[in-house]
Amino acid sequence: MAKFLIQSLRFLVFSLIAATSAAAPVKTPHVEAELISRHRAFQPGQTIELALRLKIIDHWHTYWQNPGDSGLPTRLAWSMPAGFSAGAIEWPYPKKLPLGPLMNFGYEGEVLHLVSVKTPLKAKIGEEATLNAKADWLVCSDVCIPESADLTISLQAIGMAPSLDTRWSIAFENAHAALPGKANFGVIAATIAGGKLVIDFSPPAGAVVSLADVTFFPLREELIANAGVQVLSKTESGYRLQIPVAEPVNTSIKTVDGVLVAPNGWGTWYPGKALDFSAPLIAAASVAGPAAQAPRPSVATVNPSSAPSAESIGLLTALVFAFAGGLLLNLMPCVFPILGIKILSFVRHAESDTAFLRKQGFAFLAGVLVSFWILAAALVAFRMAGQTLGWGFQLQSPLFVTLLAILFMLMALNLCGVFEMGLRLQTFAGGLEPRGRGKLRDAFFSGVLATVVATPCTAPLMGAALGFTLSQPPALSLLVFTAIALGMALPVLALSLFPRWLQFLPKPGAWMNTFKQFMAFPLFATVVWLIWVLGSQVGNDGAAKLLFGLVIISLSAWLYGHWQVTQPAKAMIVAILIGLPGFLIAWPDAKATGAQVTKVEDGWIPFSTQKVAELRGQQKAIFIDFTATWCITCQVNKRVALNQSEVAARFKELGIVRMKADWTLQDPEITRTLAEFGRNGVPLYVFFPAGGEPRVLPELLTPAIVLAAIEPEKPAVAAH
Repeated sequence: MAKFLIQSLRFLVFSLIAATSAAAPVKTPHVEAELISRHRAFQPGQTIELALRLKIIDHWHTYWQNPGDSGLPTRLAWSMPAGFSAGAIEWPYPKKLPLGPLMNFGYEGEVLHLVSVKTPLKAKIGEEATLNAKADWLVCSDVCIPESADLTISLQAIGMAPSLDTRWSIAFENAHAALPGKANFGVIAATIAGGKLVIDFSPPAGAVVSLADVTFFPLREELIANAGVQVLSKTESGYRLQIPVAEPVNTSIKTVDGVLVAPNGWGTWYPGKALDFSAPLIAAASVAGPAAQAPRPSVATVNPSSAPSAESIGLLTALVFAFAGGLLLNLMPCVFPILGIKILSFVRHAESDTAFLRKQGFAFLAGVLVSFWILAAALVAFRMAGQTLGWGFQLQSPLFVTLLAILFMLMALNLCGVFEMGLRLQTFAGGLEPRGRGKLRDAFFSGVLATVVATPCTAPLMGAALGFTLSQPPALSLLVFTAIALGMALPVLALSLFPRWLQFLPKPGAWMNTFKQFMAFPLFATVVWLIWVLGSQVGNDGAAKLLFGLVIISLSAWLYGHWQVTQPAKAMIVAILIGLPGFLIAWPDAKATGAQVTKVEDGWIPFSTQKVAELRGQQKAIFIDFTATWCITCQVNKRVALNQSEVAARFKELGIVRMKADWTLQDPEITRTLAEFGRNGVPLYVFFPAGGEPRVLPELLTPAIVLAAIEPEKPAVAAH
């Protein structure tokens, strides 16, 4: 009895000493920090639980182990007596901390970072052990400030199990409740498809769960778009959480590890709010690699002969479609003036030198082929690197649009006779100069230029052929692009090989100069179109800058033409001195190039895969117009079919939600969605019936085609 009383008295004394031996908290301007212990003392050989306690002032926060889009996690560096060893920090689940367009993960108010510490078995009873730690944290509000503190705590070794330190009992209980727990799952799966991380999970049999909201916090960075909207939906076997992935996709990720947080709890499944989640990642490579490998929706086509899907065609069909599509590219209004001037050159030389005419045809073919091969190589290279580019990607650059507008303006002025050059800009379009090496070079560059201005749009049949390349090796993709090039170059090549066909045109004469000047006006119209494209990309101010720059550049071209014969040196100097400021004024603002001016017509809403998922979940019918300002076919379809009053009225009558997916500037989400439908260019028109599979419409629309596509299917009538 006496021995028990002595031990109890000793324990009481040690407890009182321990209660008074804790170091005072360290206070910074934003955080109060200290080391605390769950127990008043420690028993040698047993594990004790400590915590770094951070009390953060209002409107400031610190960070979780994955801080999100910005920030740094809190760190602890220990200095301990021999025999002591500290484990890793155990992190309570965080909360979302939005900061402008960013989303961070962290803590506000008071947070305990728990740490388990092993004590030495040989610690002497009655000895006091002092544990030191250097704590570093980043505390942020509108600004971020790195802070640190040297912290210490002293605990006595006693010969029995220590009692709890009642000062911190509630704090430790709350911290344990916030730790993610390990619970049984019925089914777990993690997949990346269509730009989404899809997490499927279900409770074990017998658990009663009703979830309205769940948030996933990944342990590793660069997995998800942290600010993206996470959507929870019910499935037959459990629940599905869809989260936008980060761009570019990290192809090295093999498993998805993180924390699932249910703010309203997990019912009878688990008593806390946070669960650890870990699952192998399925099909991650399909997003970073060829886009067509990602799971695609089941697609029906409206009028299959006009709108074949990429999945429904083989190599031979793809080549035929590619060749036919390339042939139709010659009808594009930007390409026709270039071909017109080239053919005009053929008229002049048709009778004098047919052999050299054929060489020009092959030079034009070489220019087209090389250009398409470069485009194909760029698309394949970016796709293999996990990037997303599509057909016509060059016109998604405001700088490229600006330079193309300046080039076409100078070409048009040259055709009008404002100035003449030895290497005239009109020769890129196939000018009328005498034969020679320069002529062959110019025929080559006319093919290059024709390709550049033709690629923004997808001709009928070409869409399926281009979509076919998404799932093919580079060699087959190159073969399809070659077929497009051959189709596009065929008219010029045929006229060069068979000059007798030119006899149907008038004989060379004064009309040729008139025709040459007339061809300037389609180029002026193309400049207007390019200015309109730039305005949709960078706003009216950017378009006005280009217009003013073109005026100055035109003045320099006129002055050059005025003096180029009599005073050529003066003409060149004046043209440079006046033209250079025009180039600088027209140059698009780098800060404005990423800010597209979104123009959505009345009755249309902006496209997002998140919104599509929500509307599909509500059993709403959806019509999506994948378009771009620089796509001429898209603009024609809009005016001829989509904006017709009878079509708009039927959309409204049927309650169809209309979405505009504007691809004028590079948009990875739209590019991925195009790939899911076997396309890498616009136009694309997709109709989602309420509860049905999507239908792809042809590239060329009429009101009748649209109305037929959106008309509800009549229910089958049972036979009597």
